[in-house]
Amino acid sequence: MSSLSKTLAVLDLFGPNQLQVDPDTIATRMGLSRATVYRYVKDLCEAGLLTRVGAGSYGLGPRIIELDWMMRQYDPILSAGRELMHALAEETGLAVFASVFYDDRIINTYITENSDTYHFAFGRGQPLPLFRGAQSKVLVAYQKGKRLQKLFEERISKDPGNPYSAGSWSEFARAAKRIRKDGYCLTRDELNIGLTGIAAPILSLDDRSILGSLSVVGPTRDFRLLRQETVIDMLVDTTRRIATNMQRQGVSGG
Repeated sequence: MSSLSKTLAVLDLFGPNQLQVDPDTIATRMGLSRATVYRYVKDLCEAGLLTRVGAGSYGLGPRIIELDWMMRQYDPILSAGRELMHALAEETGLAVFASVFYDDRIINTYITENSDTYHFAFGRGQPLPLFRGAQSKVLVAYQKGKRLQKLFEERISKDPGNPYSAGSWSEFARAAKRIRKDGYCLTRDELNIGLTGIAAPILSLDDRSILGSLSVVGPTRDFRLLRQETVIDMLVDTTRRIATNMQRQGVSGG
């Protein structure tokens, strides 16, 4: 591992339950000397990636916010679909999520909703558990062949919170196949009690690779008032329009 990689590894210590770190924590978690820790922290602070937030503690710095803003400006799914997502949210009254599989993490990259009344367990930027929740299930189910089996064997089967951890690979594979056959996934109370989510894949038009997922989320009672089939049709149509826009912008499947 290069010196730069080791320095940036300090940022991996941050998470939902670790919003601040101190030099002692860094030294203990990474097995570093205090002199090395202070050198890494100094470099990260100068780059704007860390900032001092208290007596001897550090938090993520302002450069993170700048980079996040820039990512949202050129994110291909948002460039192609931001207006379509807002239109879908307005027509259905539901929250609309865009989600992407980055390496080994599934992240909600954008959320649009007509009100601030929802309280989501996993908001924008928070990694989702694999194969739990509609958007995560869609993104996992559309992974190909060995990649899908590897995710099950190395991650999902070892997650005690996942219902499929106690099952076999063949059982999981059948569940993923059903999602691909349906072209969408519906879940209730899986990540948020009282909420229903429906997700559909955003597929490239050339080789049908999955680029991301789009989902609508709202109180289960609201879905009873809406025609569920109509919402699914609207959602799938929106994903296709986003894929068409992405093709026009020159974005292809990975």
